[in-house]
Amino acid sequence: MRSFRSAIATGCDLIECDVHLSSDGRLVVIHDHTLERTTNGTGLVGEHTAAELRRLDAGRGERIPLLQEVVELAIGKVGLVIETKQMPIQYPGLEDKLVAMLRQLGAVADCAVVSFHHPSIRVLRAMEPRLQLGILEGSRPIEPARMLKESGADVYSPHWGAMDPQVVKEIHAAGGAVAVWPVDDAAAIAWCKYCKPDSIFTNRPVEVGAALKA
Repeated sequence: MRSFRSAIATGCDLIECDVHLSSDGRLVVIHDHTLERTTNGTGLVGEHTAAELRRLDAGRGERIPLLQEVVELAIGKVGLVIETKQMPIQYPGLEDKLVAMLRQLGAVADCAVVSFHHPSIRVLRAMEPRLQLGILEGSRPIEPARMLKESGADVYSPHWGAMDPQVVKEIHAAGGAVAVWPVDDAAAIAWCKYCKPDSIFTNRPVEVGAALKA
């Protein structure tokens, strides 16, 4: 939670988190499907209960947050982008639980959901038409606008190196927006200045924000 609070204090427009399901069906926030890299735990996230996950050290005494905690922190302060981690391992029922939580907290309008697993986005579009949705992409597809339309997404979100001016033009012509990641170095910053996406995701908001405005 420390990193989310820091991003809000910095003045970011959005914060982003990744969501998984615990073995007892709780929505938990952690990047990887496995625990070893970012916590002192071992094994798959989905093999542990939420209580077990919450006992782990996620760095400097931080605990793995529940998604509800992150949503409640963000409401009224900053937009929240939630990535559903539905590949390579899929969590049946994740989308249902996510939409139910956002509705319960009155947070549908404050959040967007993105995923590399485009069928997850299509499911969410059918479930909650008001939710802003985006598809993540690591390569440069032949027809990005068609992918956007077929998934029901509003935002096309590629790796910055898989973006080019034609992609931005095609997505805009289709009524969508372009959001690229991770814009963390000089090359990414220069390419974004050239291609002009609608938004960027970065791990260095202060430095990158200043460089983009320079």
